[in-house]
Amino acid sequence: MTAEQPQPSEFQLTRGTVFPLIGGRSTWSQEYLPPMIATILVGLSIFAVPFPGVHLNANDGLNSAWQIYLIVAAYLAFMMVYYIYRMCSRARPWWLVALVMAVTPVVMTGPVWHAWYYFFYSVIPGTAWEKSSNPLLVILGNFAGTGLCEESFKTIPLLILALAGVIWANAARHTTGDMSAHFARMRRRFTITEPLHGIVLGVASGTGFFLIETLAEYVPNIMKDDKYVGEKAFDGLALLLARGLPTLAEHAAWAGLVGYFIGLSVLRPRAAIFLLPLGWFSAAALHGAWDATDALVKQSLLNFGIELVIAILSYLLLGGALFKAREISPTLAAANGAVASPAASERPSDSDWDHD
Repeated sequence: MTAEQPQPSEFQLTRGTVFPLIGGRSTWSQEYLPPMIATILVGLSIFAVPFPGVHLNANDGLNSAWQIYLIVAAYLAFMMVYYIYRMCSRARPWWLVALVMAVTPVVMTGPVWHAWYYFFYSVIPGTAWEKSSNPLLVILGNFAGTGLCEESFKTIPLLILALAGVIWANAARHTTGDMSAHFARMRRRFTITEPLHGIVLGVASGTGFFLIETLAEYVPNIMKDDKYVGEKAFDGLALLLARGLPTLAEHAAWAGLVGYFIGLSVLRPRAAIFLLPLGWFSAAALHGAWDATDALVKQSLLNFGIELVIAILSYLLLGGALFKAREISPTLAAANGAVASPAASERPSDSDWDHD
């Protein structure tokens, strides 16, 4: 006997079917929309170059090239940060992520960076070791100079936010009523209270560092000679892409890894004395190894292989930290109605995600 076949339900046209942008879960709320819009804007913007009234270089040819560099760099930075932002479940408000990404390059153009650089490259002294003929000193110089210097500098906005969280938490404990709730809310929304916060803000800081380092140092250095405009414009774009695609991910990964340990230190303050150096030294070792490879390995294929391993390892470590941060997140546990973990039991109860 043949089994009775289920009959398809009668199809009815509805307003949402005919006009799919309305009704149900709107397309405008989907996470895939911002990258698509950004991609379209980048394409249209490149077509519109040169923009009238925008003068980034006295040479017309290089002026157009610089406008394209900025568009491409902004696009790469947005895609990197947005990807991590989504992976971190929008752990911090988008404007705070953007603010951290903007603050790092601003600070890097001021006296704080110059003092930072002087300490690690002259007082330690990283520069002398990097230029040594001894390979071990070259490795040490890249670790102590480039690695420790840059990976600690990227943490400045994160440490400030973590410190603000401690201050506001203390204020919430020593006040009552509306004031206590206000301080607790400020801490919850705008600081680092767990590893997910540290990762997304660390990635933002690392991305900002990459932008200013590449566009203010590396690209201008390769374009000093204005004699061959077309060749220099091409060289600048090639360098931006060659650095932007792998190095942006690495700067973001290294800073995000340190941010993870900053968030862990907030959850476990008593362990901060070894958690913070562990994160800092790990990121510095990866960064130093990348730069030391360029300095010591002259065979192109071998250089490529070593840097590929370092780059993949860096991003694997960030990925591992990200998934572990999601697993131990007291905020996600509370949002999902899960039983609070030991880490969550130490945190204030007002820990819902802020999706502003």
